[in-house]
Amino acid sequence: MPSATKRKAPQQQARTKQLRLWAIIGAVVVGIAIVAIIASTGGSGTPSSSGSETRSVTVTGDALPAFPGPDADPAVGMAAPTLAGESFGGQPVTIDPGSTGNPTAIWFVAHWCPHCQTELPRIVSLSQQGALASGVDVYAVSTGVNASAPNYPPSAWLRSVGWPFPVMADSAEGATGKAYGLAGFPYLVLIDAEGNVVARHSGELGEDGIALALGQLTMG
Repeated sequence: MPSATKRKAPQQQARTKQLRLWAIIGAVVVGIAIVAIIASTGGSGTPSSSGSETRSVTVTGDALPAFPGPDADPAVGMAAPTLAGESFGGQPVTIDPGSTGNPTAIWFVAHWCPHCQTELPRIVSLSQQGALASGVDVYAVSTGVNASAPNYPPSAWLRSVGWPFPVMADSAEGATGKAYGLAGFPYLVLIDAEGNVVARHSGELGEDGIALALGQLTMG
C-alpha cells in the first residue's frame, strides 16, 4: 500500500510548478513596469511631463499692467515685482530687480514660439562676443509650457542653444507672465538699478535691436 508521503508527492510537485509560474509572471510584470518608467522619463529618473517643466512661483509686489505696445507704456517707471521660483532642476531662482544694484533684463520665452527659437541664439551669440551690455543681470523665464506643442521640453531647448544665464521655470498657470503684463513672445522687460521698469518689448529685435535695448540700461 503506498504511503501517505508518496500519495502527496504529485500534489506537492504541482504546487511547486504553480509557484514557479507565478514567480515568473511576477518578474515579467515588474520588468515591464521598469521599462515603462524609463521610457516615460527618458532615462533621467524624472517624469517627462509638463509638470517637470513648470515650477511654483511666488510673486511679491504689484503686477504690471498688460503691455499695450512700445508707445506710452503705462508700466514705465513702475516698480517691477519680485519673482521667487526655481530652475527646471529645482534650484532656487529669485528675480528681485534693484536688489543687486545692477539693472535687469528678463526674457519671457515659450518653447513652441518660432520667434523665440530665432531670437535666443542671437542673445547667446552676443553674449559669446561680449557684445551685451556689461553689468546687467540677465534672466530667461520659460512660460507657456505645453507638452503637446513643438520643441518640447523647454529645458532641453534652452540647453541646446547654450543659454548662459539663469532660467526660471514659470508655474503651470503662468504666474510670472501675468505679473509682468506678458503680451507676446519673445517678451523683454528692462528694469533699472533701482528696480523700476525702463521699457518693455514684444517680438524679435534682432542682434542690433537687442544690443540697443540693453544699452538703454547702462546709459547715463
